[in-house]
Amino acid sequence: MGARLLLDADTPPALAGALARLGHDVVSASGDRALESLSDVELLREALRQDRVLVTFNVVDFVELTRELARGSRAHAGVILIHARSFRRTDIAGMAGALDRLLRSGRDLGNAVIYLSKQKL
Repeated sequence: MGARLLLDADTPPALAGALARLGHDVVSASGDRALESLSDVELLREALRQDRVLVTFNVVDFVELTRELARGSRAHAGVILIHARSFRRTDIAGMAGALDRLLRSGRDLGNAVIYLSKQKL
């Protein structure tokens, strides 16, 4: 089907349910004490360990983290950034639809950093 996802704790928990109903393999850090307690670096490492693309609203921190990884030639499973100007946290259907289109596109997300867009792929 496509990439497996790990949703950062800053994403709405309802997004995980919407993506699961669309047939995607998704885990949410929200409500998972072990995942919620991880720092951004640790969460990105955990996403790689689980071979899951990380989805987050935390654009600033994860852009910098992925730059540091690239400078050190270190891998990550991919990061999908959701900017608050593109999607409100309450727009579950919009985010789920955009993520579904991206995941079904067959695009290789390994080491990619992608801003989620409302535009059709």
